[in-house]
Order: sequence, then structure tokens, then C-alpha cells
Amino acid sequence: MTRTRPRTPPRRLPPAARALALPAAALLLAAGCGIKPTGVVESGAPAKMPMAVPNDNALVYYLTPDDRLAPSTVPYAAPSPGGALARLLAGPTQQERSAGLRTAVPVVDTGAATEVRVLQSNSAIIEVVLPFAVAELPDLARRQLVCTALSSQPSHYEAALRGSDTLLEAAPCITSRP
Repeated sequence: MTRTRPRTPPRRLPPAARALALPAAALLLAAGCGIKPTGVVESGAPAKMPMAVPNDNALVYYLTPDDRLAPSTVPYAAPSPGGALARLLAGPTQQERSAGLRTAVPVVDTGAATEVRVLQSNSAIIEVVLPFAVAELPDLARRQLVCTALSSQPSHYEAALRGSDTLLEAAPCITSRP
């Protein structure tokens, strides 16, 4: 005959030890995941994607805080190459400035902005006639003007800027930093 031992009740922790054990176990579980905290990790510039723009909706290109060209989404009255350029020459609206957009193009009064002309020949080059000198314009200003003028043109077109001082060589729209 086999003898069975009498069962002994399990040992219980004293109440003070139990009060400390629960928070300690939670702390160990939370700290035991193995992932160390990090700061913000920079991952580079946003992706670039070509956009198809209908020919009747010219875009106005402004500068972001990090000097990238970005089309404005604020609607304006005359969606044509000339209208878009006049809008660019008027400078960003309050809404665009609040969004961090700015311009490197000289801001001119409304009368001078309406003098802007866009001439198109049979080739894939348009000529933009502006009411100010263009030879000393910074590269960002030139790119803003060219991209705004070309925003409603086929992608293979180029724009030449003509100011009161000279005619600059035709260039394509380049929205990213060269």
C-alpha cells in the first residue's frame, strides 16, 4: 500500500511583499521589451512625383522653407500661363505665407504684373517677357518663373526669360535642387 503525503497549503507572501511584487513585475515587463528609446530620425526629402496638369490650369510655384519649389494649391482668377505669372509676381497670399511659402521673385505692383506676356512659337520654347531685369535674378527666382510659365505646357517645353536687360537661355522646369 502506498502512502500519500498530506497536502500542505502553498506558502503565501506576506502582504508587504505582495504590495512590492506587483509594481516590480510590471516594471520588469515594461523594461524588458529590448527596444531602446531614440530621438527623431531624419529620413530625407519627401518623394518626388511628376504631376500631370491639364492645359487650362497653370500652377504658381513658390518656395518652401527649405528652398524647394512647390506648386500652390490656392486658386486664383486667371488660370493661364500669363495669369499664373502675374499671380507669382504679386507674391504669396496670406494663406500661402501661413503655410510657409515664400518667393525669390521680385514682387511688383498689379499694373506691372499685368504687363507680363507669354509668347509661343512653333517650337517647344516659350518666351516670358517680364517688366524687370532678369540677368541678376537668383537661380531660385529663375526656376520659379520658368516652372510657373511651363506648368500648363507639355513636359518637353522650355521657357526663356526676357527682361528689361537681356534674354536668358531657354530652360526646362527643375523643381528639385540642382
